[in-house]
Amino acid sequence: MKKFLVLTVVSLVITACGGGNSNENIIPTPPVLTENPPVTTPPPTTYTGVFIDSAVQGLTYKTASQQGKTNIKGEFIYRLGEMVTFSIGGVSFPPVSVKEKITPLDVFNTEDVNNKAVVNMLRLLQSLDIDGQPENGITIIELAHTLTENITVSFTDSNFETLLNEALMSYSGVNTSLISEAMAVQHFRDSLMLNESLPNSCGGQNHLKVGYTGTFNTLAHNVSGTVTITDNCTIVVENFNYDATAPAVYFYGDTQSDFLSDKAFTIGGLLRDNSVEYVNEKITLRLPNNKTLDDLEYFSVWCVDFAVNFGDIRFQAP
Repeated sequence: MKKFLVLTVVSLVITACGGGNSNENIIPTPPVLTENPPVTTPPPTTYTGVFIDSAVQGLTYKTASQQGKTNIKGEFIYRLGEMVTFSIGGVSFPPVSVKEKITPLDVFNTEDVNNKAVVNMLRLLQSLDIDGQPENGITIIELAHTLTENITVSFTDSNFETLLNEALMSYSGVNTSLISEAMAVQHFRDSLMLNESLPNSCGGQNHLKVGYTGTFNTLAHNVSGTVTITDNCTIVVENFNYDATAPAVYFYGDTQSDFLSDKAFTIGGLLRDNSVEYVNEKITLRLPNNKTLDDLEYFSVWCVDFAVNFGDIRFQAP
């Protein structure tokens, strides 16, 4: 009798979030509507991106939720879906959508390394490098922000070089004027080749769980697919199916199978809920900051509003 009651309660909860199968012979009881239905907002998670010419340290960045200066690795902090604006003093770069690696090509939305705005940005960054050797990383000191705080200029302006050379005359770095276009572009080409793939930053040496995989147990909303841990930071979901008809659904990770512990966390952003279903799609996810593979044993497609599991896996060794 107790087992029957438990199964009945679980079935009702799944139905509340849109799961389960219909039965023409059963007349459902109308749900009790409340003015403010319960909503549990997942805790915000942050991610780490990197700005690359070489790795640029000391570049000011700002998103809707984060701000600061890039560290020695060129890293900045963001939340998914934000825009980030980089700047040096009063010289502000165009805002760009956040992602793991951003270069001047992304800032100006081009693939042309000879684009005038890209070239001028490269010249500025490399010229401000305190030791004049961008191949070992670019370090921008506070004096650079001070000397350029009253400069407002477009990277395609005809007076770009004149304005920045005036500021560089008082700089304590190796360069007291902008380096040549040819030097800047050549360094950037070399840097792009060196930084085609970024080293892992979520846990050092390869974790034992790298290579672990699993197939979703389908519980509701046609969730199916295969999930694989490909490196210390990355989870790849392949052949993913989900009908996208429920609200507030995320990929969730936990060390427990109920996904209700205080260690549960979202991985990636909100799954679309506009009824454009996922059909055999591939999704690459990155672990959020302060999480490692030690925090991940179970993986779910989780309905946050109603705390319902649409499909889950437990990672197993291949």
